[in-house]
Amino acid sequence: MAIGDVTRIDFVRTTDAHTGVEVTRLTDNQGDTIFPYFTQPIFTDDGSGLLLSSNRTGTWQAFLLELGSGRLVQLTDEPGGVSCHASTILPTQGACAVVVGQVPSQEACGAFSGQAVKRVPLDGGAAETLYEIPEGFRGSILSPTAGGTSVTFAYCERLNLSTYTGKIYSDMLEHLYRRPACVVMRVYTDGSGAEALWGEREWISHVNVSPTDPDIVCFCHEGPWHLVQRLWIVRASTHEVWPLLPQRRHLDRSGHEYFTASGRLVTQWSTRETPSASSFVSYNAVVDPSGENLQMFRYDGPNPSHIQTSPDETLLVGDTCVMPDLPQGGNFTCLVRHEGERAIMQPLCRHDTSWETQHSHPHPVFAPDGASVVFNSDREGHSNVYLAKAEWGR
Repeated sequence: MAIGDVTRIDFVRTTDAHTGVEVTRLTDNQGDTIFPYFTQPIFTDDGSGLLLSSNRTGTWQAFLLELGSGRLVQLTDEPGGVSCHASTILPTQGACAVVVGQVPSQEACGAFSGQAVKRVPLDGGAAETLYEIPEGFRGSILSPTAGGTSVTFAYCERLNLSTYTGKIYSDMLEHLYRRPACVVMRVYTDGSGAEALWGEREWISHVNVSPTDPDIVCFCHEGPWHLVQRLWIVRASTHEVWPLLPQRRHLDRSGHEYFTASGRLVTQWSTRETPSASSFVSYNAVVDPSGENLQMFRYDGPNPSHIQTSPDETLLVGDTCVMPDLPQGGNFTCLVRHEGERAIMQPLCRHDTSWETQHSHPHPVFAPDGASVVFNSDREGHSNVYLAKAEWGR
């Protein structure tokens, strides 16, 4: 397959047996096909196209799915593939950005030879190299500004870790304690260059740019959430840095942070009374980047594994729904509403994914109209992308 090649997808519609919600499989179970990480823009400006990553060619490449016609159009044909989670739509630019050079995990350490950030037109044009990541480092997910004029991300020192077993997260503690050198970078999508916003010897992974203020960048210290001060803000123009939602080590944990459409930050927050306590009390925390106007919404039990907010900020979607009256709730996606000081869940549909790999995580997100959500699942053997109607109170 090559750039511009088209595959016709026949969407498969079913009805969820538990909730009665219509669920549509958008991909064809040919290889693994997913959408990139859930904090990045994945829909085109008009909502008609969905950016996907697929290994159907033998390596991970970027594709655009036209939701009206079912045409799956190949956007890249990189010999080393693309990083399957790092691609993002560049709003208003008619293009996406990708990290070229897939580095699956520790098993690729010996063959690792560097990565680059490229700009890829959505109309099938040639890719343009914007930035080459320094040798010996690997790039994280890309976060564009609202106008798509730049992408911000972190690159992290590539380490030879002794505790990697092939199982997801097996080397997380060693990675944390090795304190790799990391730099938060901003790359301009017109090819005019790049600048470093912040750097330190702490493991930095996820980076998110405010959709309302390109000067505000949230980055995280990676590792087990109860062992790190997770959330940090850097002001790009001045390089000022401050912690957001200070954590008590061993007692508080925070993660899966993202910006809402109005520029507020949401994170999953949990707390416990002692380091040996087996259970946490879980919340959705919503806060301004300054740390002001904090709102906490408590779950009656466990929180979903990942959450994302609807465009109008009236609903959230999550990828587990553990409730007393819902057997196998871990296999469900859910809708969430904030009522008073509570986060209330409602099952949406089953996802039945294995969770065995990062690309099998559901990572549900809302479509731009807020009327449906998309999620990933490998319940049919390969990872596929599904769409479910989202209606509270159904």
